[in-house]
Amino acid sequence: MDQLSQVLVASLSQGGIYALVGLGFSLVNMASRVLNLAQGSYALIGGFVFLSLVTGHSVPIPLALGIVLVLSALLGVVTERIVNLRTKPWQPADLDMAILSTLALYVVCEGAAFLIWGADPRRGPAIQGGVFRVFGAVVVWQSVWMIVTAFAITLGLHLFLKWTWMGRAMRACAQNPMMSHLLGINVRRVGAVAFALSAMMGAVAGVLVSPITWLDYQVAGFFMLNGILAYLIGGEDKVAGPLVGGLLLGLVQNVFLMLPGTTGGLLKQVVPMLVLIAMLVWRPQGILAARRT
Repeated sequence: MDQLSQVLVASLSQGGIYALVGLGFSLVNMASRVLNLAQGSYALIGGFVFLSLVTGHSVPIPLALGIVLVLSALLGVVTERIVNLRTKPWQPADLDMAILSTLALYVVCEGAAFLIWGADPRRGPAIQGGVFRVFGAVVVWQSVWMIVTAFAITLGLHLFLKWTWMGRAMRACAQNPMMSHLLGINVRRVGAVAFALSAMMGAVAGVLVSPITWLDYQVAGFFMLNGILAYLIGGEDKVAGPLVGGLLLGLVQNVFLMLPGTTGGLLKQVVPMLVLIAMLVWRPQGILAARRT
């Protein structure tokens, strides 16, 4: 019973991080139909900058978090400008060029992290230290922050897209950028806001996971892969899709760790990819999306 409770706690906390990165993919897709492969880089840079500010310069955690959010938002805006560098405001970005551009930015961020922070893994500072027990499971307070943040941002993003002008403008620009431009919507500004918000979500994921998972310059690929899995499994067109997909992915990964020997660790990496293949073949729209006709 204690082991099962521990697995469930680990699944929720990891799934929350996957959901935060997946929400970034979802938001950019809803606003511009672009698959932003640089999403994992925001978590990498955000986690390292937060670590440097708090441990290297003794910046208070709230102030350091604010600085990280501002810098990550600027990085998101830069990403949007790179993606739409050669397009007109009323034209959608070329998807092939957008994917290649964001992939190149991911490699650049990875190289920059290596040059600035080196190859040695580092552990970031915790938002709140200490542990407590629930049904026999040892729960780290940092894990609680990971879970609560994922649910809170999912709810906030749902309300933002449904009830605010900017949220509705994002959906309109994704559906028909030319018509949105003719109606007076600044398509580029809307896209920049979407990329900035997605970068902030990625940075929050990096900040929250850094005290539990060691940060190194290659961790962006880990965030990117699991974020895409959460995004695709849950569904592309539903805000709650990445949350459901992330929690399911975290559960699948941690359940296999209960198997004895090295088999569980191997299955933890293989089975999620098999689940993704099955989803793409039989239900490509994701778990929450309506069936396509």
